[in-house]
Amino acid sequence: MMAQKLLTSAHLLEIFMPYRSDEARMIDVLHKAVELDFYKGVELGIFFDKTNRKEVRRILEENHLNGTTFATPYVKDQKLGLSDLDEGRRRKAVELVKELANYAADTGYTNFGVPSGDDPGPVFRGLAKNVLAESMIEIADHCKSLGLNLTLEPLDRYVFKKQLIGPIEESVIWFAPIHEECPNAYIHWDSAHEALGGMDLMKSLEVTAPFLAQFHLCNAIVDPSHPCFGDLHMDVGEGPDFETEGFLTPALGAEILKKAASYDKPAGVKDVYVSVEVLGHPGDNLWLKERNAREFLMKCFEIAGMSVK
Repeated sequence: MMAQKLLTSAHLLEIFMPYRSDEARMIDVLHKAVELDFYKGVELGIFFDKTNRKEVRRILEENHLNGTTFATPYVKDQKLGLSDLDEGRRRKAVELVKELANYAADTGYTNFGVPSGDDPGPVFRGLAKNVLAESMIEIADHCKSLGLNLTLEPLDRYVFKKQLIGPIEESVIWFAPIHEECPNAYIHWDSAHEALGGMDLMKSLEVTAPFLAQFHLCNAIVDPSHPCFGDLHMDVGEGPDFETEGFLTPALGAEILKKAASYDKPAGVKDVYVSVEVLGHPGDNLWLKERNAREFLMKCFEIAGMSVK
């Protein structure tokens, strides 16, 4: 039973990562993605040039596209963290993220994602989570004044990324009071982080559902002895079979879609968007990566018996 209709999104920032700092090239990518007439949403980077922000906003509005961005790469570039126990460095991180949120709102985005920061270990973990909650509430309030939803993506704590906010059942207990105080704060779910953390994916979606604003279908090799183990945003293969050494298949993707669609949208979320997260590298045929990701997503919707239109 479908309680909601999921909408398709393209993670253009990730697929076209080699173009991240070339704003004109990324706008060209957005134009081409619009011409595909498949996506209802796009995930892009931050645009620092005011004229470029205006142009992206125009494209999004004219084509009725939802826009999402993530502060994560920019915060990491400056080696800052929202859960830093050094108050001076944490303030720097919060101010940077608020500045990025201003740019995001000016670009016409709806969702704005932030990272939790590195796990400091068991002794300081509780303190770091308290500090992160403070940061989240301050940023969520700022985002609210801009008309933005704030999202946080639980990663993995013990396996690969080793981030503070990891195991999903623990994460939602920590997150619930933040959402109660700031109803515009939500969770961004990712299949690879959950699989790498050894979570039952359906159970993970169940506990996340009240806060789920958007999610990624992301492939990974979960065997620690494999040289390509980890959260590498690997390819999903090519049609018609999409065979890879990773755990994610179209059949599993379809199960994830059906499970997510079986829950009501959280209050305040107009629509829940799903994209396939695949990382582009310099020299790759980036539009081939986009095509394979799009066809994989289409296959998942088809198997699930769900419409993409």
